[in-house]
Amino acid sequence: MHMMRMFIPFRPLVFAIVAVVLAGCADRQPAGQWAMDSGVQAMFESGTVLPDHAYYYIGSSGAPDSIIAIDRRFTLRTRVWAEIDLTASKLNEWLQWFRTDHYPPDCEFRGGVILTSDGQRAGFWYSRNIVNLVLLPEPGVIEVYQPHSPSGRTCGQERGGMFLGGML
Repeated sequence: MHMMRMFIPFRPLVFAIVAVVLAGCADRQPAGQWAMDSGVQAMFESGTVLPDHAYYYIGSSGAPDSIIAIDRRFTLRTRVWAEIDLTASKLNEWLQWFRTDHYPPDCEFRGGVILTSDGQRAGFWYSRNIVNLVLLPEPGVIEVYQPHSPSGRTCGQERGGMFLGGML
């Protein structure tokens, strides 16, 4: 007697669910944290440049959108951050620009810490954008992505590139 194979319409769905579950078990890169800290904001705004940190910025070299200071124990792997040999004089130029530029009320510059997955401090940040992704793909290497606002946009950007009273 010939046995007929039953068609199970849910078989592709079962395979898809198993694949998703197994993918969730795969190794992931450890994630760090980009956390606000008013003490760090005060440190940047006082014009302090830390000698044991490498500095990077995003945006214009005359008035960047974001600044990070990475402890020299770590190597920053990046495609978006530009390194700068930051001096107190240059930082104070930037701060003067930030103080005179007019941003929407929810886009003031803030400061914070960059932490590793085990809570070590890897650096500091100063930005109008307070959300970010930090990864640690291998020991001693850190990836800090471009920060953004909680809405997912660059802080102050509305549709069409406008913000309260002017072009970005």
